[in-house]
Amino acid sequence: MKITSTQNEVIKSLHKLKQKKHRDATQEVLIEGEHMVEEAMKQGLVIKTYGLEEADVLIDEKVAEKLSMTSSGSKIFAHIRKPNHKLEKGTRYLICDGVQDPGNVGTMIRTAHSFGFDAVILSLDSADAYNDKTLRSTQGAIFHIPVLSMDLKEAYIALKEMGVTLLATDVNAGAKTLQTVDTSKSLGIIMGSEGKGVRDFSLSMADDNLFIETRHFESLNVSVASGIILYTLRK
Repeated sequence: MKITSTQNEVIKSLHKLKQKKHRDATQEVLIEGEHMVEEAMKQGLVIKTYGLEEADVLIDEKVAEKLSMTSSGSKIFAHIRKPNHKLEKGTRYLICDGVQDPGNVGTMIRTAHSFGFDAVILSLDSADAYNDKTLRSTQGAIFHIPVLSMDLKEAYIALKEMGVTLLATDVNAGAKTLQTVDTSKSLGIIMGSEGKGVRDFSLSMADDNLFIETRHFESLNVSVASGIILYTLRK
């Protein structure tokens, strides 16, 4: 069978998954692109694939255009289940405090996975991990590392109970340099938005503050800064 109508009920249902409220309600996501689909398959998350060829369900180009969230379009899509993760004991965590740019969040997830971090925690007002731009920026890493959207107060309490030292990035006086951090400890790295930085509540919950020494500018793009920090403090 080949679906050729954009008004097909299955296609309309998949199209709704472009909206966060429908992703949250169903705990399902529509992804696109060969690499993303392959990475989701490795984790057993795929419900069904849809594509112009070699898919569970064939679709025509008009339907593919409707489903695609990129200007260049895609030939393959997958309807997947969201991974079901809980916060578990580990030694390295990345915490995003109000990081709202999907591209930055996606890159930070990819970086955390690359450097062996155990989980990424997103504040409830950070960019949605399953926003299309976020997903594409992760390059599939999101299917290989727990990513949790949580109330940060609950997250900080849980991490402290697990013996995790919370370090907030801050340029104010008294902050530690990366080289002085005790990497033998379990660490939670708190990164704030580019506009506001780490917010006061997170700073109050942190055990210590840290900063990156730079020669000319006080601040770096948050995804660049997190890359430097996560590499330096990797386990």
